[in-house]
Amino acid sequence: MGAFKAIVNGMGTTLRKPRILIILYVVNILFALVVAFPFLALVQTELGYSLLGMNIRPVDLMWIGEAVLKHQDALAAIVSGFVACGFAYLVLHVFLNGGIVGRLLDREGPADLASFWGDCGRYFWRFVRLFLLSLLFLVLSLGIVMKLVSALFTPLSEAAVTEWPALILSNLHFLIALLLLSIVHMIIDYARIAVVADEERKVLKALRHALTFLKKRFFRAWAIYLLIVAATVAGSVVFYVVLGGLGAPAVVQVVAALVWMQLYVVFRIWIRTLFVAAQAEFYRSHPY
Repeated sequence: MGAFKAIVNGMGTTLRKPRILIILYVVNILFALVVAFPFLALVQTELGYSLLGMNIRPVDLMWIGEAVLKHQDALAAIVSGFVACGFAYLVLHVFLNGGIVGRLLDREGPADLASFWGDCGRYFWRFVRLFLLSLLFLVLSLGIVMKLVSALFTPLSEAAVTEWPALILSNLHFLIALLLLSIVHMIIDYARIAVVADEERKVLKALRHALTFLKKRFFRAWAIYLLIVAATVAGSVVFYVVLGGLGAPAVVQVVAALVWMQLYVVFRIWIRTLFVAAQAEFYRSHPY
């Protein structure tokens, strides 16, 4: 199976199980409301129904700066709260991966709430261990490989007589880092799929299954990953271009912008499921 066929088949899988998208959207909205509530409460306390409060933008740097100065005694608690929210998001992300992978790989099984939560719990600790392995891989790839790349690029940059070689090398360095991140992420994706598809309880064995699978078909698997990333970037560009055209303060434009942002949230969630579905199709079509 080629990269395009795997992606098309993956799209079909996601469209056959729209409940997964609905579940993820609802969970995303609920989590966002919980995280945003303290900030919204602060805005309400500070501005109430004043003219400034009615015109404040979601990210008004001047107002945020003034609020930070006024509440600097509570700054540590606020930062701690955001850190806790970030950690909670990571845990939730790993937890939901179990439901996403489990339901998408079960072609004939239902995608109802009970089955989804059941898979979330069933695979949670295995996916946690895979997440920790991914952190180790990231440290090794960025800490070792990128140091070697820097050692190679630094003399070339210092020897340049104009700023252009240094700029090109800097961008190339960043691109290599992104490609390494994509490879690590892809390997862990296939390890998750191996956990479910091969019913593997030991994550190191699942990782070995993934590496064995990728050994002979690495570039096709990578093409699937990069094509979906390209689609994500293209969708994001379209989103911001359209959102920029809805910047007028009129009620119609504000409502349209809110609807457009929610559509973008749905798009990003669908892309998340497409990664799993397309890679799962590719994994199952090539026994190793």
